[in-house]
Amino acid sequence: MIFRGEFSLDISIVIPVYNGEETIKLCLDAVSGLTIQEGMNIEILLINDGSTDRTKEIASAYPNVKIIDLEKNMGRVQARKTGAENAKYENILLIDTRIEVFNDLLQNIQKIGYQPLMAGSLNDEKYKSEYDTLLYLIRRKFYHPYYPQFKYAKELWITQDNFLKAPKGTGCLILSRELFLKSIPDIIEKDSSDDTAILKNIVFQNDTKILRHTDLNIKYHSREGNDVYSWINHRGKTFADHYLRFVNKFSILYFSTLFISAYLFLFYPFRLLMLIVSAIILTTLYLFEDHKDIFPVMKQLPILGFAFFIGSLEKLIKIIFKK
Repeated sequence: MIFRGEFSLDISIVIPVYNGEETIKLCLDAVSGLTIQEGMNIEILLINDGSTDRTKEIASAYPNVKIIDLEKNMGRVQARKTGAENAKYENILLIDTRIEVFNDLLQNIQKIGYQPLMAGSLNDEKYKSEYDTLLYLIRRKFYHPYYPQFKYAKELWITQDNFLKAPKGTGCLILSRELFLKSIPDIIEKDSSDDTAILKNIVFQNDTKILRHTDLNIKYHSREGNDVYSWINHRGKTFADHYLRFVNKFSILYFSTLFISAYLFLFYPFRLLMLIVSAIILTTLYLFEDHKDIFPVMKQLPILGFAFFIGSLEKLIKIIFKK
């Protein structure tokens, strides 16, 4: 843990990427344009996680970026681990390829003077797409009162008490290399819930608070088209990986819903259909903030919900048969 005023000026920026040709240029342009203060040393490590598209070709145009190739796709957590192990400096800044940083990022990190530190302002666009509308509204309810953070406070301390309710992620996170490597889960799989597991280990196992600060301001470029549904399917897998391995309120709700749905499907399929329609309507009424929200939510909820469910079921089957 680094307290205010004790922050080192030397940072290794670790960027994991797998088939990121759509956003890698935008990400590397932004990182390469960071304002570097006098006496500050940085390096940029791009971990090419077995990409099969033009990712490496695009990244090779940046002479200030060191590319480390993995022979095959190992998953984001393994790519980050490789980056941390090869980092020159003690502090590492994790950045995902869908993140566009602003040039004052390093100054703001220095000014805040605490780590582990994550971005608190992602410049979310509620109406960029129907998908973005639905996710924004879900986050508003799930992370209330912390989301969006600018309506709550500049600083959000993520602790053991508010861990489940606080918005969090590792898309832009700075911490010590030692703390990161200590916090990586023992089981590393491509569809592991790496964000939640790593952050949980930081907060609980290492008894360390994480600061989410709105002065750490970034732009997240959300997915579009079929990438959205693939990502939601993946989120279903990471949900199952983290929440369905033990008894908690989410696993109880999940298995109860699964059992009731299976029973109705076998014996009362029409009632199941009516139940699904009713659930969509009630969820829409619960989520919406404006009349403009109603159609996007009702349209996207069953599609994204199905993609999430299939992903969670695939992972659940994998967990069961592995045991």
